[in-house]
Parts: sequence; structure tokens; C-alpha cells
Amino acid sequence: MLDKIIHFLKSSDGYISGEEISEALNISRAGIWKHIQELRAAGYDIVAVPHLGYQLVSSPDKLFPHEIKCHLHTKVMGKKIFYFDAVNSTMDEAFRLGMEGLEEGTVVCAESQSKGRGRLGRSWTSPKGKGIYMSVILRPRLSPAGVSQLTLLAAVAVAEAIQKISGVAAQIKWPNDLLVHNKKLVGILTEMNAETDRVKFIVVGIGINVNASASQLPPHATSLKNETLQNFSRVELVQEILRIFEHWYLRFQGEGFAPVITRWKELSLTLGKHIRISDPHQTIEGKAIDIDADGGLLIRSDTGIVIKKMSGDVVQIT
Repeated sequence: MLDKIIHFLKSSDGYISGEEISEALNISRAGIWKHIQELRAAGYDIVAVPHLGYQLVSSPDKLFPHEIKCHLHTKVMGKKIFYFDAVNSTMDEAFRLGMEGLEEGTVVCAESQSKGRGRLGRSWTSPKGKGIYMSVILRPRLSPAGVSQLTLLAAVAVAEAIQKISGVAAQIKWPNDLLVHNKKLVGILTEMNAETDRVKFIVVGIGINVNASASQLPPHATSLKNETLQNFSRVELVQEILRIFEHWYLRFQGEGFAPVITRWKELSLTLGKHIRISDPHQTIEGKAIDIDADGGLLIRSDTGIVIKKMSGDVVQIT
């Protein structure tokens, strides 16, 4: 009911009477007033004037499902959204929903996380109301070996959305961290539930430092606010991510991975650089020369041998 009242208020150019809302929603005037009070408590600025009705002055920058869905215009992404004020991890919640059979494009978002997760077992700092902490369920027709392609696709989509909303040109550190001035702005984590030959579902987790101050972040991190000295609407950024993510995901399904690779290379911070890449088994130094058709990083080692890596922690040397 709250969603419907917000829709009425947003659709009105000025005041809308309680009688109009009452008749449209088949609810008493007293019921409307009760819901208006709930919306005010949630952060909506709504004025009430006798004989005129109600007018929405401003909405809170909270990742409420009805805010994200308003004018979203997507076919798949965000048709179902689960919202939490606080959660251990949106990845955990999305994975649980995936196991329950929730449809592709389902989104889990939260104002804060107590146990946000990053790649390679790292934690993700999640100051309340200052970032985007969201996970998306996908059900592509892929073998487990192809999941890394969606990791790179997500990085491309988020980078493009950030530039469109903020003007900040983040670059991708292989495979999917987004950096600005060599400080991390975005982390992306991909996990899957799969059988030997097919993926059942994938959860793509996205963490973005939006309006956090430097004191709220680790030393190696930055935020859109730090880079621009401006605050940004987290709702608008989530909407743009879902729109662009869907664009690339549908294109990936229709045209394959090649267009994603091309765009990823244009946004890459890693290719052409001398790097050190480490995993639990080995450490390699060399020049990052290309991305292959699987999304693997090709490194020409200092001994001249070309080595392919599908995972690892990259450090730029020169």
C-alpha cells in the first residue's frame, strides 16, 4: 500500500487530495493518514494542506524497492527487489533466494552489511547509507567455465553506469575491481551454484563507495564523493547499473562474449602493464598482454612464456 501511495504522490504535478487516493485505493482517509505518517517516518517529506491534500516534497536516498522500480523500465533486472536496512551480506541473502528458485534479475540490496565480502576472502567495508551494497541473481545458459565472462561483463556495466551518473571514469583492474587514481571504488564478487556441466544460478555482488568520506573507508579506497566533492543519489545509480547491466547481459546472450571483451579492454587498467599476479599456488611477474575468449588474463612472463590466469590478485609494478 505504501508503494501505491508513493506512486500517486510522484505522479501528481501538485497536491493530490486524500479523497482521490481513498477512492483509487479503496482505503479510508484515516488509513491514508496512517500510511502518510509511516512514509514520513521513513524519510519522505510530505506536506499536507487542508482542502488541497498531500504533496511529496522530497524522497529519502534509501534503496527502497519502490524507489528503484520507479521509471526503471527494465525487462529482467530488478523486477523483484529485496531490501534490508542491515544484513550480514547481500551475497548470502541472494544465494539463499537463488536456492529457493527466485527468478533471474532478482536484486538484494541493503543500507549496511556487517559481514560484507570481497574477493579472495577479503571483507568489504559498508558504512550505513553511504554506499551501494547489492547482489543480483542470474540464470544464464552457461557451463561453469564461462562464469568468469559474466564477472567481466558486470565490471563493464558498473563502470559505464558510474561514468554516466557521476562523470567519474573508473578503470577496471583485472578481473573486476574498479579503481580511480589507483584507489578502489568498486568491488565485484561472483559466486555460482552449478552442476558439472551447467550453471544453476550465479550471484553477482556489487559494492560501490558512493557518499562515504575518507574517514569511513580503508586507506586504499575512495568514493565518488571523495573524487568529485559531491553527493550522488544512490537510487539513480542503482537504476542505471540495472539498465546497463541488462543491456550488456542481453547482448551477451545474443552476440556472445566478443563485444564484452572489446569494451572491457577499452576500460582496462591492467593490459599493457608490468604486473605481479599471485594465487595460492604461484606468483608470476610479467606484462599483461591480453584477455582471451574465456576472460582469462594472458601474461608474458619475464622468461618470455605466455601464461593464462583465470584468477589471482594483481599488483601493478610499472
